[in-house]
Amino acid sequence: MKLVTGDMLWTNLTKIPHQYPYLSEDIVCDVVIVGGGITGALAAYYLTQAGIQTVLVDKNIIGYGSTRASTSIIQYEIDTDLVGLSAMVGEDDAVTCFKLCEKAVYDLQEVVNTLDDDCDFALQDCLYYTHNPSETKKIQKEYNKRKEHGFDVSFLDKNSASDKFSFPIEAGIYSTTGAARVDPYRLTQALISYSVQHGLKVYENTEVDKITPQDSNVYLETANSFNISANHVVIAAGYESLPYFQQKIADMYRTFTIVTEPIKTFDGWHKKCIIRDNEDPYTYLRTTGDNRIIIGGEDELIGSWSSKMSNLSQEDAASTSKYQRLEEKLIRYFPNIEGIKTAFKFSGLFGITHDGLPYIGEAAHMPRCYFSLGYGSNGILYAVLGGQLIKELCLDNHPKELSLFRFDR
Repeated sequence: MKLVTGDMLWTNLTKIPHQYPYLSEDIVCDVVIVGGGITGALAAYYLTQAGIQTVLVDKNIIGYGSTRASTSIIQYEIDTDLVGLSAMVGEDDAVTCFKLCEKAVYDLQEVVNTLDDDCDFALQDCLYYTHNPSETKKIQKEYNKRKEHGFDVSFLDKNSASDKFSFPIEAGIYSTTGAARVDPYRLTQALISYSVQHGLKVYENTEVDKITPQDSNVYLETANSFNISANHVVIAAGYESLPYFQQKIADMYRTFTIVTEPIKTFDGWHKKCIIRDNEDPYTYLRTTGDNRIIIGGEDELIGSWSSKMSNLSQEDAASTSKYQRLEEKLIRYFPNIEGIKTAFKFSGLFGITHDGLPYIGEAAHMPRCYFSLGYGSNGILYAVLGGQLIKELCLDNHPKELSLFRFDR
């Protein structure tokens, strides 16, 4: 399967800042993290801050997996809205999940403040809306539920929305807290650089072939037959973690993204807020610090790992069609913005769980192995939560929040 394909924004803007060695000997450590993307980097940050002897390995170059295709739209909102999630897990747990995501935005801000790079992090407002008149009551109900539980939101009707946005909005929820943007590749590199200064050992181009849990430790064998012995393993390998499970834990899709050249003005886009509609699949938009527009969506279910969509090439007519549709959508959103020109086009695989929540914690069939699987649009926030919660597990604590993200829910 092709995790990512196309011309990636983040790794074009930032070249590889540091090369790490591959593992060439047997080693012993407290915790080994498998996966060197944003999820593994955040886990490494929290573990090394806690003084835990940590090793991170990745079969590729650090940050060159799914992290390269992340649009890094950071929102307290979950793929399943608050009303829908309440129906699935109960209102108290649903609100807790939304509140945890909201808090994670500001936890991430605190993390970035400790790094040498601001990683283009910035807090932003966000808009969740519908252009379908028949969905107005649904949006109103969602707004009422969020307002009831203390989220800083306002309701936009057709008239009030027209003063702020140049595209049709029948009803919308405008949030002034709990959202941000970031450059995920720079963040990954900065997190790992910080963690190395605090004792992290990093080995890239080091593929783990086998993980064998024991009563008191875990053994890992690499493709080059070197061994790692650890007290615990953190599996942060994203969608490549799926083979560890016999049951289906997520539906896999390919999502498509285009990025523009820098734009001079943003007529019809209130405060350059993050935008997401309530369609299925939905379309999402954000900006960057250098005033590019990122628009993504047009998701397609991939089917099997050997399917055409799973291994879709950038040159395929299906890719071309998806990018063209996104370009057309962007013009319809903002007809008054001049000089829109596409600079980057790429696609990547992502997973969605049945409730939109991540899987974090120990799987019954793999003792001493802790998974941080942030499937869904909130991957970076789920990675923050995963890093925090798994750190507690490695310290032999058992936070109650883990029950929200357990595998048998």
